[in-house]
Amino acid sequence: MSSAAPRALSVGIVGAGFGGIGSGIHLQKAGITDFTIFDRGDSVGGVWRANTYPGAACDVPSHLYSLGCARGKKWPRRYAQQPAILEYMQDLVEEFGLAKHLRLNTAIEQARFDDASKQWTLTTDSGETHTFDILVTACGQLTNPVIPPIPGLNQFGGHQFHSARWDHDYDLTGKRVAVIGTGASAIQFVPEVAKQAAHTTVFQRSAPYTLPRFDREYADWERWLFKHFSPRVAIPRFGWFLFIEYFSRAFINKPWATGPMRAWSNWHRRRHLRDHPELLDKCTPDYEFGCNRVLFTSDWFEALKREDVTLVNQSVTEITKTGVIDAEGNAFDADAIVFGTGFAGGDFVAPMDIVGADGQQLKDVWGDTPAAHLGMTVPRFPNLFILYGPNTNHGSASVPYTLECQIEYLVDALHTLRRGGHKSLDVQPAALAAWRAEMDARSQDTAWTTGGCGNWYVNARGENTNNWPGSWLEYRRRTKKLDTENYAFY
Repeated sequence: MSSAAPRALSVGIVGAGFGGIGSGIHLQKAGITDFTIFDRGDSVGGVWRANTYPGAACDVPSHLYSLGCARGKKWPRRYAQQPAILEYMQDLVEEFGLAKHLRLNTAIEQARFDDASKQWTLTTDSGETHTFDILVTACGQLTNPVIPPIPGLNQFGGHQFHSARWDHDYDLTGKRVAVIGTGASAIQFVPEVAKQAAHTTVFQRSAPYTLPRFDREYADWERWLFKHFSPRVAIPRFGWFLFIEYFSRAFINKPWATGPMRAWSNWHRRRHLRDHPELLDKCTPDYEFGCNRVLFTSDWFEALKREDVTLVNQSVTEITKTGVIDAEGNAFDADAIVFGTGFAGGDFVAPMDIVGADGQQLKDVWGDTPAAHLGMTVPRFPNLFILYGPNTNHGSASVPYTLECQIEYLVDALHTLRRGGHKSLDVQPAALAAWRAEMDARSQDTAWTTGGCGNWYVNARGENTNNWPGSWLEYRRRTKKLDTENYAFY
């Protein structure tokens, strides 16, 4: 290490969701105040600013779906709905004085590393440039909605939109609504749409596994305790942490976890649909538990049992001027189509173009196999830290918890740079190669790669590029401090 005096570091953060806001809070706590958080939206919130569809809520309990350094004390429900989560994040900005660090309505189109200065230059959509020592991307994995290229998509004569771009000006009352997809968003908005529409037709490619969602509104006295008695927040947070640590073992094929969780899901389905054998058959998955995201719901099956709701257990092959055609050639008229077809999960930094040392473009280096050491750093992209990057999704866990593990690693890296008087650090290629080999080996027997479903966790070759095949506690331990032996310093 160099004996030079510590130097101040500037940090550019792209994204004002949990990753960006959490980074700002922890940087301030570490005495690093020269940072700017950019976001293309008009407010903070990330995915919780963008997704405002009816019924939008988190499927992780509120006390766990919050930052450990700023546990929510105002949650109105066990499972927070979108407005409450957005309010929590806005409160964080005020509580920690982050407003002066925010640059909203500012999309970063390119980030380029300069080999001579060892700095990153960020270019906005208006042509402005900003230079920083450190680049942190907090773009998330669920920010860019995908509408599949279904033939005839552009000839539909009715109204259509993606759930992440919900058109609140369009009144669904009395309309025939076609919903394409039965993922995490659809399972929340379909019950709400069914209350308004004249008829709702849901097109399902594969049935999801579900578990009951024991949601409830908190009483006034409980909310008082949240504010004035910290154990009332800490205890349920710890309890839910333990439950999900157990739950996550079901995805990595631990029989002692998979069997009970699958049995619970099957019981939940049969309890609601035992008197509807045809619907029960349609709602029974034909793949292994955990291969796709397991969804928590208490009103999905009740919505499907409505007389004005039809579940079509077929994919959509064509869209016509008047409606939708399924894989068996059946036509369904519709006034509106709502796409619950998910996001481009592998676009970890999209739509930003990142150019590293020697002019390398990250999208070219990655191709269809994105990889980063510990999900965060890539060789020849010095001083770049990717939050919620490859192999850091968990399938069931709290993303804010994972983000705080990564932010702790980031802060330790900055302290290491300052103590050594260095300008940059660059992860060694051997470290990334070892990490990728580990992810491949540990993913071979998981539900994600062997479960027999089509999911967004793996690429076309069946390689797991999104999910972390281990426990939270292991990831926390491995990101507690910068593993300096895996980095070169300049």
